[in-house]
Amino acid sequence: MGRRPRIELRHIRYVIAAAERGSFRRAAEALGVEQSAVSRRIRDIEEEIGGLLFRRHHGGVELTEVGRQFLDRAHAGMSEIGSALDAASLAARESSVLRVGFFDPLATGFQSQLFKSFRLDRPKVRLEFIEAGSAEQIAAVRRGQMDVGFVTEIPPGAGYELMHLWNEPIYVAMSVEDALAGRETVTWNDVANRHFIVTDMAPGPDAANYIRRHIEARGHAPRIERQAVTRESLLHIVSNGSGVTIVGSTVTGLGFPDVVFRPIEGAVLEFSAAHSSASTNPVVRHLLHLARGLSERDESWFAGQRLMRPSAPRRGRAGAPSQSPDPSK
Repeated sequence: MGRRPRIELRHIRYVIAAAERGSFRRAAEALGVEQSAVSRRIRDIEEEIGGLLFRRHHGGVELTEVGRQFLDRAHAGMSEIGSALDAASLAARESSVLRVGFFDPLATGFQSQLFKSFRLDRPKVRLEFIEAGSAEQIAAVRRGQMDVGFVTEIPPGAGYELMHLWNEPIYVAMSVEDALAGRETVTWNDVANRHFIVTDMAPGPDAANYIRRHIEARGHAPRIERQAVTRESLLHIVSNGSGVTIVGSTVTGLGFPDVVFRPIEGAVLEFSAAHSSASTNPVVRHLLHLARGLSERDESWFAGQRLMRPSAPRRGRAGAPSQSPDPSK
């Protein structure tokens, strides 16, 4: 005895399409398959039940009584399956946990607007935030321990995808009594010999790497000290003249006594959303969809947030980066 064909959902779809259109050819065109595939799958069902579903004639096909009874039950079954899929999709959208990585303040800027929109759309999804540096976030995304990470200075790699979302000007934070405090902007050469302090916590290691790369590129040896303090405590240390540090533009709007922030000419961080290449989570896709929409807002909105739209960096003469505008002005 030959092997009996396995009846699948596509078999049922072929029967419904042929009954609605009165033709195997027109059913195949509507489904985007070969006519032979429709004929073969319907013949599989007929062999399985031991009766004809359709009468074939020159003008097309029409249901037999067996076919009508089969189609009545098939419609009911497809409706139940559709309801089950809708219910499962709703549950996935509304009753899940989204694990999000960050290292920049969530109270202001792009991320604040993004998560406000997300909570309105998905009020039953619980957001679980994890503060970590970019490298740690990428490792967590690869291991499946984090759904989306907001990272900087990360190149493309295996096991994750990047969506560039916004750019953030970089500022030097210094005491109001610093000799550079009276300037509107500074350059890397201006601060190349300064004593930088960063936190051991996120984003301290990323900040240290950023400072080191830019100062070494100008032929200087950076002086960087790490301290086991929070970012807020770090700025209080800066206020008494013990050193300088770098911050993103969102931090400049939080306000710290006796600290001034001066933009570094041409210094910009590119922020991206990192997510697993293999992820099929609809909640993740929705967050990324919202992030992409927010990333395409007009430039005036970005200026109001002290951010910059994610455009290619403008080049000055001899290939040098040109000065970025200060969006806080």
